Amino acid sequence: MSLKVAHGKGFMKKIAFLMLLVFSTTGFSSCAFRSAQRNFGPYSEAESFYKKGNYPEAIEKYQEYLAGHPQGNMAAISEYYIAKSYAASGDTVKAREAYERVVQLYPETSWAEFSKDQLDRLQGAPQT
Repeated sequence: MSLKVAHGKGFMKKIAFLMLLVFSTTGFSSCAFRSAQRNFGPYSEAESFYKKGNYPEAIEKYQEYLAGHPQGNMAAISEYYIAKSYAASGDTVKAREAYERVVQLYPETSWAEFSKDQLDRLQGAPQT
């Protein structure tokens, strides 16, 4: 005996409607989650500028992220990439200051260790 015979056409329409509702709701919510997951506002923009080698814009956007999220999940990373952006731009003085800030503000993180390594590399570099 099939469901159609046992429960009639009205029952099948209800099941179809419920399935459609569940699948469409799940689809929309996962799209919204993926969108929110991929876009962190100024931080995402900063990453994009950094990858393109546009370091002044990257610095500005990382700083904008920090102004709005000083304790945010990406704060240490933003500080580190500000330093890397200064270094890539050839401004070793500001790069050193920024790496030292990472070490001071986030001493127990891997970003502090990365910053110490970069400070060692900059040790022999001329100050510009």
